[in-house]
Amino acid sequence: MFFENISTAFEALFSNRLRSLLTLLGVVIGVFAVTTTISMGEIATAGITNELQSFGSQSLFVVVDQDNPQALPFSDEDIGALSRLPIDILRSRSVSGQGRAGSEEGNITLNGQTANAVTVDRSLELARGRYFSETEYNRAAPVIVLSADAAEDFFPDIDNPIGQEVSVNVRGSRTFYTVIGVKERIGGALGAFANDISGDVPLETLYTNFPFVSRGEYPFFPITIDLDVNAKDIEEQVRAILDRRRGDDTYLIQTIEGALGLFNTITVILQAVLGGIGAISLLVGGIGILNIMLVSVTERTREIGLRKALGAKKSTILQQFLIEAVVLTMLGGLVGVLFSVGSLYLIVALVPFLESVVINPLVILLAFAVSVATGIIFGVWPANRAANLSPIEALRYE
Repeated sequence: MFFENISTAFEALFSNRLRSLLTLLGVVIGVFAVTTTISMGEIATAGITNELQSFGSQSLFVVVDQDNPQALPFSDEDIGALSRLPIDILRSRSVSGQGRAGSEEGNITLNGQTANAVTVDRSLELARGRYFSETEYNRAAPVIVLSADAAEDFFPDIDNPIGQEVSVNVRGSRTFYTVIGVKERIGGALGAFANDISGDVPLETLYTNFPFVSRGEYPFFPITIDLDVNAKDIEEQVRAILDRRRGDDTYLIQTIEGALGLFNTITVILQAVLGGIGAISLLVGGIGILNIMLVSVTERTREIGLRKALGAKKSTILQQFLIEAVVLTMLGGLVGVLFSVGSLYLIVALVPFLESVVINPLVILLAFAVSVATGIIFGVWPANRAANLSPIEALRYE
């Protein structure tokens, strides 16, 4: 009888193809939305986690605690005390101004850096030219290494801007720099945040050209830890030294684990919100199931009466209509999952910073479980209504 009911369910659905298809669409959209949003969160998390870990797993970022008005900037003496550890520290200050190269003008940020930036910043790669040397740093040479965006903005018609000149006006003071290098554009998920219109100059050059920049004061500094050293041990030693020199309430140490934790929290919240929106779509699909099943019961009232007059049990009628509802939602779940998987592969292929498709089998199982549950929940009332019809009243129904 069970398999007969399955056959009857398919016959009923195929006899009203258009109505079944339109009802199916609500379930497809709901399952697609839930599966895609959850999977996209996992794909983005995996991609950004891999990128952060690739160059930040052995890094610390030390910043002045802005919530403490008594906290002073870090000094050369602070950094010197830390330099005994197996680490590299980058001293850096920045100013913003108006840049010009030929007829091209635009805003630009000058980053005064020490010459060890290429070893401290693991995301820094050069597309052309070179980085400034220790000698150029010490003699405050007027040289600049442009970001990829800055090179495109100031030299749109020049493939290789090495040797060209850029002038920068900061607070009415115009200074000139020779381009010696162009950075590689930062790709992947971090590229949207890390790429900017900027240029790296020797920190001594920045001090010389802009006297208003306080020498030897730093609001932050990044630390790169030697790869053969335990990062946790170094973090504890950095804290011990800074606590002794400054106090533990004057600074914050940011690590890759902290950034990943914050990102994961944001991702989970977004997944919950978007998944909730998808669930609303699934609810609408469930209401569509309820509607079509009530219509089906009304249309087949005489059939139900005839079957009951011939001895069909209440449980058999109930089972028949429940199977119709579940079959409809399972088909919707299957189509929704297939559309979702196809869309995920397409999105990963089109978006540069997404590396690979991540499909959690539990998400697929959840999608099917929810679709089946939707069929059962929204099919019970119509099925029960059909099962409780009086045979005599049903046979008299026109």
